[in-house]
Amino acid sequence: MTAANASGTDKLNALLQWFEDNKVTFNEEAIEVVQHKAAKRGSNIVSSEGFGIVARRNLQLEEPLVVIPKTAVISAATSALANIFFDEDLAGSLALCIAVMYEMSLGKQSPWYGYLQSLPVNADIPILWDAQARKWLDGTDVAKWLERDDTNLKDDFETLQKLVADYPHTFISQNNVDWSSYACFLNVASLVSSRAFSVDVFRGNSMVPFADIFNHKTASENVHIESEEMVCPLCGEAFGCEHMEGLEAMDADDQSESECGSHGSEDGDDEENGEEVEEEDVGEELPLLVDGNGDPIQEDSIEENVMDGSDDNDEDEQYEDVESDNEEDDGDDDEEEGEDKWLDSLDMVVFKPCKANGEVFNTYGEHGSAYLLHRYGFCDTQNPFESVSLDPEMVFQALAVAKSETRASEVAGLVSAFRDLFVDHHRAKSQDEDETDEEEEDEEEDNDGSTSSNKANSDEQHDDSDVEMSEDSNDNESESESEGGEDMPSFSIDAPGHPSVNLVALLVLGLAEDAVFEQLLDSEDLFRHYFPLMRSFWLAFQERLDAGASVAAALREANKVTTVKKSSAALVCRVSVALAEKRLDALGEDSAKLGTKPADPLQAQRWDNAKQIRSNERKLLQQFIKTYKKCIFKLSG
Repeated sequence: MTAANASGTDKLNALLQWFEDNKVTFNEEAIEVVQHKAAKRGSNIVSSEGFGIVARRNLQLEEPLVVIPKTAVISAATSALANIFFDEDLAGSLALCIAVMYEMSLGKQSPWYGYLQSLPVNADIPILWDAQARKWLDGTDVAKWLERDDTNLKDDFETLQKLVADYPHTFISQNNVDWSSYACFLNVASLVSSRAFSVDVFRGNSMVPFADIFNHKTASENVHIESEEMVCPLCGEAFGCEHMEGLEAMDADDQSESECGSHGSEDGDDEENGEEVEEEDVGEELPLLVDGNGDPIQEDSIEENVMDGSDDNDEDEQYEDVESDNEEDDGDDDEEEGEDKWLDSLDMVVFKPCKANGEVFNTYGEHGSAYLLHRYGFCDTQNPFESVSLDPEMVFQALAVAKSETRASEVAGLVSAFRDLFVDHHRAKSQDEDETDEEEEDEEEDNDGSTSSNKANSDEQHDDSDVEMSEDSNDNESESESEGGEDMPSFSIDAPGHPSVNLVALLVLGLAEDAVFEQLLDSEDLFRHYFPLMRSFWLAFQERLDAGASVAAALREANKVTTVKKSSAALVCRVSVALAEKRLDALGEDSAKLGTKPADPLQAQRWDNAKQIRSNERKLLQQFIKTYKKCIFKLSG
């Protein structure tokens, strides 16, 4: 798809020239782009060659390193195919994948050729692994997610084939892009999965040149991406567009009507209505790259050319028009120029200092090793965010055994009814922390009128779309939702060895004494009061255990939040251990699953990653079982 025969040096030189031509700037005195060979860096097992960023000197906190104009990103919303995507109701990662394939098919005629030629053919994520390599993952979280990926990606490819048939003069197979090839589609899908960032509410998931050169290091990143995420969802402008003015006028009218209807009440729903308008047509979350991140730019020339049906040969002229528009702004005063530059770009800023000659890392979010391998193609030997998922069916079956089928069914109904009380991030904060964060975010929005966010792709920042490209799929579905139903929260065992807050909250609810459970069934207010208390109790209990306290001392500290009987706590621990033991059995023995390490270099790298994932999951489950068996013994005495 790109210049396969070009040397790494030639590709790098072409990429650097493309940066210069497209006003992607970086502090060359502070950092340099270098070629990497396959290696193990720190706690990261890196399975492929590529580029990286190295510090030329010591980097200081909050030092700006890279400025990436929005014009340089590839997004579905601003691509030459935007009008087709609009007509065909395509969006999200599938649309981005098609947009990237289209630019690749143009070869040197694409405005992004200098960037695209630097990319590998694919990212070696498990969706591309052969049957033998996939067997090494049996019993892991990755194996479960791959089953869903296979179905979703085949559905997406069928959608693509219908699109190609409907627009044969647009989708022409050339320059190593074969629109009829599923393998070609998977290669590009793997690049989008491993490299896309969530830019803003208009562009959604996008390919961000230069940002994707920074490699990931778990919990030890040096840089973050800063940008304005809340732009106009219709045109991408940060301020001053006719759409935003119209929405503001509608908000003002709604507020006036609400105040009149409620006779001056402060409980009107104008704020809620404003949020609904603001979040309409928001792009999918991606990597955060992290949760989402983004910024606006002058989209007028792009939007007009696309909607006017400009042909593909106008891409270069189109891009030059945007650059000339930017150049016209040079006459503005320094303050406005600096502000506009920030608003129209993604800025990579030093988050943690880095010493000279060291690699400069980004983060793709606070994810476990299975997530990192599944989406990016590498894993960690040590990861403070390790997590092993539990299927909801397994959890509810455990409740049925411990209590009754009726109780399990009633609990499932409560979970669905009070889904908002369950969390979707890795480790929950206490209720007070959540409320404090929400208040701080509200204050920032009130003061600034907008919020900025950091990349990494994830939850989460760079976090966000997984391998599947289906536009109706949840980007975090494989990790934050299990296969027990659309509204079912995730249940897991989390590092350093505790039940996730969702799991323990559900078990407390499901294992409650009959009299208590009946009261919770009958009163929504009581349930909403009881549930956060139980969550806070268990978080306090876990934190004290992690701090080295005895089980008895941890229980005493947790009981300052709310009183829980030793017998009730012991029952929750007992069922949790049973679930962990069942999950460990499903993982199976490594000797049987892995066999002998293959001689082929690519297969050997996959084998190493599979072995590491299995080891990480096994250690976490074993640590959990050890800790909570001790709790059972102490609490039952």
